[in-house]
Amino acid sequence: MSDAATDFYHQKTEAELRFLIEHPEYYQPDLIESARRELRRRGLLQLEMPALEPQNLEAPASVARAGRGVNFLNLALAALVLGLGYYYYAKQQRGGGVQAVAASAKPKPVPRLTEVPTSAIPTYDVAGVVRRQLATVPAREKTNEEHLRQFRELSKRFWAAETQTEYLTGQAHAGKAGPMFAEQTLVARQSWSEWNRAAVYHFKFGPVMANQMDRMREAASSQQHILEQFPDLLPNKRFLKDRELVAREADVQDWLKDVLPTSPVTGKPYKATVLTAKF
Repeated sequence: MSDAATDFYHQKTEAELRFLIEHPEYYQPDLIESARRELRRRGLLQLEMPALEPQNLEAPASVARAGRGVNFLNLALAALVLGLGYYYYAKQQRGGGVQAVAASAKPKPVPRLTEVPTSAIPTYDVAGVVRRQLATVPAREKTNEEHLRQFRELSKRFWAAETQTEYLTGQAHAGKAGPMFAEQTLVARQSWSEWNRAAVYHFKFGPVMANQMDRMREAASSQQHILEQFPDLLPNKRFLKDRELVAREADVQDWLKDVLPTSPVTGKPYKATVLTAKF
């Protein structure tokens, strides 16, 4: 694990780490394992003991002989219980038949379906988004197999994190952010860490790929900053009054329009930033 990733988990509270490992259905396996590792480092989570093998559970001969005597006693007690149960059942059948019929005639309540809140982030067709992006790249730049493979992997990691981020910030703007919003941003930030690990290298792409790579780098940097700040500014939508975040969100839109015409999350075109001159 890199130093940055290690610091990320060191800064988490025990409650945040335990939430991750107690909800494995929402998070990536490596995120859960890293949270477990951090709890073990703090001495807050014991190593799981291996299950005992069946052959290790055989009792000594003396215990087995004593157990046979206990088994006879258990059988006698079981027979007595069954006899009393049958007597009680027969008595109920003779004396309470009318009540049983009346009770069975009553209509049973129809179960009501209720919505259960979830903190899972929707999944998007990232592979389809990558194909859409590659369609904007000239054929001559895709003839180099190594460059094409590298760019496709970078694009996949970028959109995996970007779609999660757009969904969460969209929920916040719509006033629909749930109580698990802060934990959800941790998931998205972990996805961005996957992008960061790949984007640190220098790539010799053609002009269109290189331009898109620059735009993705700039958008990724701002989106990670936005995710870090959003949870604290969520109450009363204070993020709308934060000039830096507002400017960063506008910049992201402006950068992404050069990568993909429309958002895979909203289906709407990314907006260009329009500069107006002041006199």
